Amino acid sequence: MRNTILTIAMVALTFGMNAQKVNNLDIRDIPAKYIEIVSIAKTFKPFKVKVYLDYGQISKMSEIKKGGFFDDKGKQVVFNGTMGVLNFLEQNGYVYVNQYLVSGAGGNVYRTLLLNTNFNK
Repeated sequence: MRNTILTIAMVALTFGMNAQKVNNLDIRDIPAKYIEIVSIAKTFKPFKVKVYLDYGQISKMSEIKKGGFFDDKGKQVVFNGTMGVLNFLEQNGYVYVNQYLVSGAGGNVYRTLLLNTNFNK
């Protein structure tokens, strides 16, 4: 029984240890004091959001992919709602500053400003 619990715990830790990257940078190494996360709800899955992180690296819409969260295998990460994103970033050294909603014909877009406590000039 003890070995089964230990095995389950090890598997859970292994899956939880995937590094998240944005523009090929570990999220703790982003070179900016402030970041903005843009959360867009999926059309038929309102509790799943696609998230883009902007720290100044996106200059036009064709570069939006530079802001996506990717795992070690290069697959884009989808979060369970905006709170999932905020909790994840808070665990990695970011502090919530402000959030606002932009509504349009394409749906709702949440924009959240965060302070990067990992940033050193």
